[in-house]
Amino acid sequence: MKKSRMTIALALLLALTLSGCGGSAAKENTDNTGIGTQSTDDTATLPDTTENRPVGDAPMMIMVDHTLYRSNGEVSTVEGRCGNMDGEITSQTANGTDAPTEDDQSNFGTGYGYQFGDGTVEVLIDNQWIVFRPITDSDV
Repeated sequence: MKKSRMTIALALLLALTLSGCGGSAAKENTDNTGIGTQSTDDTATLPDTTENRPVGDAPMMIMVDHTLYRSNGEVSTVEGRCGNMDGEITSQTANGTDAPTEDDQSNFGTGYGYQFGDGTVEVLIDNQWIVFRPITDSDV
C-alpha cells in the first residue's frame, strides 16, 4: 500500500517536471506574409522604434555571439518551447538598413527575447517565433 502511494507520487512528480517547461505549445503558423523584411508601407506591422529613419526593403538581422543572423520570414514550428529566454535584443542600429555590429543588436528594434534553435536563433516578435539563420560568406 505504501509502495503504491510512493509510485503514484513519483509518477505525478515526473509528469509535472516534464510539463513544466512546455506550458503552452508554440502555435504553428505557415503564413509568412510581412515577416522578414521592412517596408515603407504605412500598414507595416514591423516595429519601428526610431524616428525619421530611412526604411528600405532590408532583411531583419540580429547579431548574437559575434555571429550575424538574417530572417527570411520563416515562422518557427517548434512545439513545447521552454519559457526561459537565452537573451534579449538590447540595441538597434542607427539606420534600419544597416547590419548589426554588436552582440544583442538588431536593425528592427529592441526588447525582443530570443532562444537558440538548431543552428538558428529564434526571436519572439508579435507573439510569433521568427527564425534567424546565420549569414555565411556565400550569402554576401
